[in-house]
Amino acid sequence: MIKIAPSILAADFNHLGEEIKAAETAGADMIHLDIMDGHFVPNLSFGEAISAMSKAVCTLPHDAHLMVTDPEYYIGSFAKIGVEYITFHLEIEGIRQDLGPGRWVYVTEKIANPERMRKIISAIRKAGCKPGLSLNPPTQIELVFPFLSEIDLLLLMSVNPGFAGQKFIDNVYDKISAAAGLRKDKGLNFEIMVDGGVGLNNSARLAAAGADILVTGSSFYKAPDYGEFIRKIKGSGGGSS
Repeated sequence: MIKIAPSILAADFNHLGEEIKAAETAGADMIHLDIMDGHFVPNLSFGEAISAMSKAVCTLPHDAHLMVTDPEYYIGSFAKIGVEYITFHLEIEGIRQDLGPGRWVYVTEKIANPERMRKIISAIRKAGCKPGLSLNPPTQIELVFPFLSEIDLLLLMSVNPGFAGQKFIDNVYDKISAAAGLRKDKGLNFEIMVDGGVGLNNSARLAAAGADILVTGSSFYKAPDYGEFIRKIKGSGGGSS
């Protein structure tokens, strides 16, 4: 069964606690925390205080998606809050690719320091959380293959991170299929999460490709009925992965 993880970044921050509780009541499976540092991605979002509030008002598992240059410095704080997953980016030692005024995405063509990646993965697990790795849209899926046996979550971005409401990038389908195929061939256990531009129009195809968890931001929090939105995704072909 596909899992739905609303991103609270898209919620109404004037009523954030109520919005998080509403997501749980509606049948969401996880809460997605978008942590942005203004360097790895263009925007700043929120940190441990709001994340701790979310954990306090909601019993669902939480995924802290660290869109930050130095994830090492965040692990302790988010582990103390009690988030279940901590995910960081494969591109943290990459280069900045310009996307226009005030916009960019970090990209990499090779992993220059795999030891650092493994050290961060190990630190997350030692802190009591499940480690995850995330890939930006320009990054080739093959670069993450050496780490898949060491993580619990593979987060594939289907938009360039940092801004809500962007157009979905179709190359994620091939990435999902490749990761799901390797998972089956190698007998691995990581889950595949997709984040960015996910909604009723593409959820069934994402699930069919092998996605396990769909992050829904604007599409969820702009829906007139949160519960009906989740029922439609899970009943429209997005009900099995």
